[in-house]
Amino acid sequence: MYRTMATATTRGGVATDSGETVVSLDQVPRWKDAEQRSSLEFETEDPSFSNSYFPDPLTSPGKDSGSNAMVSRFPVDHEVNSKIYLWRGNPWNLEVDAVVNSTNENLDEAHSSPGLHAAAGPGLAEECATLGGCRTGMAKVTNAYDLPARRIIHTVGPKYAVKYHTAAENALSHCYRSCLELLIENGLKSIAMGCIYTEAKNYPREPAAHVAIRTVRRFLEKQKDKVAAVVFCTTTATDTEIYKRLLPLYFPRDKHEEEVAISKLPADVGDENGETIIDERKIRIKPLPKKTVPKSPQSSQAPQAPDALPVSDVGLVR
Repeated sequence: MYRTMATATTRGGVATDSGETVVSLDQVPRWKDAEQRSSLEFETEDPSFSNSYFPDPLTSPGKDSGSNAMVSRFPVDHEVNSKIYLWRGNPWNLEVDAVVNSTNENLDEAHSSPGLHAAAGPGLAEECATLGGCRTGMAKVTNAYDLPARRIIHTVGPKYAVKYHTAAENALSHCYRSCLELLIENGLKSIAMGCIYTEAKNYPREPAAHVAIRTVRRFLEKQKDKVAAVVFCTTTATDTEIYKRLLPLYFPRDKHEEEVAISKLPADVGDENGETIIDERKIRIKPLPKKTVPKSPQSSQAPQAPDALPVSDVGLVR
């Protein structure tokens, strides 16, 4: 199992035998406690302070959103906000109950979150080999071995293609929801989630972040009593900035953020689970081919009967 050592550390954590640094949850800033600062001011700040506060991405001087007469789809919820964290770093360095591993259907090391298997030790690959794989959008759980977490939740994100945009969105939403459901089923309370949408699968970063954040929000609205902490983990400056910009839309901390977010949210923010709403399919029924009826000598002179009118296209919508 994991052991801490009384040696020099970085980021306030504890160094392990492998040189990895463990960060406890109380060292990660809560979203609700993050200082709100203007985006203009943040651009000139030292990026090393990026985990100390988050800018207010909704500040738009001189622009009236006209949202006062509208109802927010994501109203302020202080209890839910208290469970959200944003951390720039590897999720498996966090001392939480579960960490998420973005992997492939075979759960193999080569396609898993970079560095996770090395940090967990060889026992992880051995256990993954016994699970029989995992389908896209689903999740499976294993022991965490040498990680500070208690469990690893493995999930398979979708490949992205514009043609199947909606299907990819819903599969990605399933990934996040499946991870959270497994967290609760295993009696766990806190989870660190990296970006399940990997660059190798061509998923656009910002649209994917919308799906991730809104899915977590909808889940916590229903299960807030069973989850203590959800840590969104990023490893690049680009993803970190995306989360800072989008979190106020789905987890507004005050009425100002709630009202301004109304005009900035996408038109489609999904259903009660955060999944994209799919319109009922329209099915076109083609007309049957016209039958060739031999003409009688009299038919060329007789007027056409009403039931012999040409068949028109029929459209059936369900």
